[in-house]
Amino acid sequence: MRRILISLCMLPLVAFTQEKFTLKGQLRPIPVPAKAFLYYTINGVTKIDSINIQAGSFSFKGTLTEVAQAYLKIKRYPGPGSSVKRTPSDLLDFYLEPGTTNLSSKNDSVSGAVIKGSVVNNDVANCKALAEQIRGRGNAIVAAYKSGTPEQQKDSTYTAGFNARLKILDDEIQKIHPNFMHNNRDAYYSLILYKNLVKIEKDPAYAANEFDRFSARLKASPLGRRIQADIHSAKMLALGQPAPAFTQNDVNGNPVQLANFRGKYVLLDFWASWCGPCRKENPNVLKVYEKYKNKNFTVLGLSLDNAGQRAAWLQAIKEDGLCWTQLSDLKGGENEVAQLYRVKTIPSNFLVGPDGRILAKNLRGDDLEREISKLLDNTNPSK
Repeated sequence: MRRILISLCMLPLVAFTQEKFTLKGQLRPIPVPAKAFLYYTINGVTKIDSINIQAGSFSFKGTLTEVAQAYLKIKRYPGPGSSVKRTPSDLLDFYLEPGTTNLSSKNDSVSGAVIKGSVVNNDVANCKALAEQIRGRGNAIVAAYKSGTPEQQKDSTYTAGFNARLKILDDEIQKIHPNFMHNNRDAYYSLILYKNLVKIEKDPAYAANEFDRFSARLKASPLGRRIQADIHSAKMLALGQPAPAFTQNDVNGNPVQLANFRGKYVLLDFWASWCGPCRKENPNVLKVYEKYKNKNFTVLGLSLDNAGQRAAWLQAIKEDGLCWTQLSDLKGGENEVAQLYRVKTIPSNFLVGPDGRILAKNLRGDDLEREISKLLDNTNPSK
């Protein structure tokens, strides 16, 4: 089921060193007026800058607190009646880092530009070049296969040999990024790859062990600190761990504590009135609640609605028939309980046992009913 992403600031504000960057671009002169747009994201916040392109040249300057994922877009503005056709999107994905980075292209397009002066982008380019080299070997294998007769190409034995060789090459490509990360523990690109390759919540212990192998420099970087916070939270929220205690107001402004539900199976259900996938999931939660509410099970709703959405929140509760306790501090994505539980997407939920420990996470649809059934069916309702 589709989920809604939430932008949350999970870490306390820390002052990191501001470092200057310069991005210089040189393309072949563009025959019509054109502008370069620079987009870069730091800790979830996207910044945008733009500048007119003169004789194919442009330059951006600014400050960074860390290496930033970025992309450059060129927009052309042919005048009325111009014979110049509208060009497709001209984009370049790259990483922006402190210092001077030079970008050059043999034509007036930025999509195939060469980047120099950037350590991170050099590492990215080297990984891409290795992948292309392997694909080239794959193309040679495919060409050899196609050189066979039609009868041979229909022969499963003939085909199997080529497929086996291609599978080996595919495995090599899949290992490029893991190998780079494992062999370059002081390369910032390795830290970026870690975020993509290592599933912290799935295995916090493995994630911590892998992270510990990075250099002290990378660990102390803003991205390194965020990863450390993610690992710490994943350990705290792992199955079998005590569910973090909290207090939040209900719809009448009365404070409700998670501790009040000790002795019951409690589904902590994070949702919002504006979240379409959440509203679609509510009937499933309601079905399970009605079936097991007399068997030591309840639901505790936690809304990520904003202060101006109180009426919408209450209306959604009524429309969806949510008859269990509902809480919210009406701080939207900065809901204090959502931050405590590291909720980054909704709908999300945590199943807490009678002893206050986390039993399961993100149970949806049939999975929710199946898990509750395993715990509560054929049990004494009075327990």
